[in-house]
Amino acid sequence: MNKKAIQIVYWGSLWGIAEATLGYVLHMVAIQLPGLPGFVMFPVAFYFMRKAYLANGKAGAVFQVALVAALIKCCDFLIPGNIPIRILNPALSILLEGLAVALVFAYSERKSIAVGFASVFAMGILWRAVFLFYLFLISLIDLPAALVTDGLQVSLRFLFLESLVNASLMIAYLKIEKTARVVAVPPMVAYAALVTAIILTLAF
Repeated sequence: MNKKAIQIVYWGSLWGIAEATLGYVLHMVAIQLPGLPGFVMFPVAFYFMRKAYLANGKAGAVFQVALVAALIKCCDFLIPGNIPIRILNPALSILLEGLAVALVFAYSERKSIAVGFASVFAMGILWRAVFLFYLFLISLIDLPAALVTDGLQVSLRFLFLESLVNASLMIAYLKIEKTARVVAVPPMVAYAALVTAIILTLAF
């Protein structure tokens, strides 16, 4: 496996670990504080995607990192009794996040413009709009789609407010990132991260 692929596995695995641990805790807390996972988890995911992008130099690496994280999430299918839609929906949102970030990075590259507030806000709007449309479709066949079926206010919070909070956090990170350096990742570290992500996903 070449160095760029190692970076993709590594950052995708760290994303998987974050989803299995921090994501799990935030979803538990969200019973009392609705929307909290949406405020936090996309900026966390953006951090991992950004690192992979800097390491590989291509926007396509961002979606590949998302693919690794989504496949890790799909390991939950190995546990009997899990409800498929509760696995597919998070995996799909991960893929949509990766696609949105990759598209915006690719556009910024093509136009030779810096990634600013409008760009990161657009990332959130893009993936959330597509996800809401998907939820609307599955709601028509009586599958769970609370972000759509719980009312317009919930949908608007998800689409606009969460995207706005995400963008603020992501811009803050990008300002700090200017002093950060990309570090080479040994293959064994990447493989260990992958195994850890799978174990934690199955555990939680």
